[in-house]
Amino acid sequence: VGLRATTCLLDPCPSWLVLASSEVTRGWIQAIINASLSEGVFPTALKEAVVRPLLKKPSLDPDNLSNYRPVSNLRFIAKAVEKVVAQQFPQHLEESSYLDPLQSG
Repeated sequence: VGLRATTCLLDPCPSWLVLASSEVTRGWIQAIINASLSEGVFPTALKEAVVRPLLKKPSLDPDNLSNYRPVSNLRFIAKAVEKVVAQQFPQHLEESSYLDPLQSG
């Protein structure tokens, strides 16, 4: 799973360390992802994110709260599951005929 190594404060260890030790961590990451997909459940504790305000443009007044937008930083495992689902979901929709062939956009 190709992910950018951005560590969330909620992660138990830095993302770069998980990626660097992928020989060791691949098995348990794959087990979590497979269990989540087969059971249709993602643990509530892993859905948490750190949300920080980010100034929309450097030229805007930092004292005005409306000049900020929220940016969330998800846990590494949540990003990995999201990426796998994003890869598999279009194929699932196609195979199960959920999409109308005349639908556009």
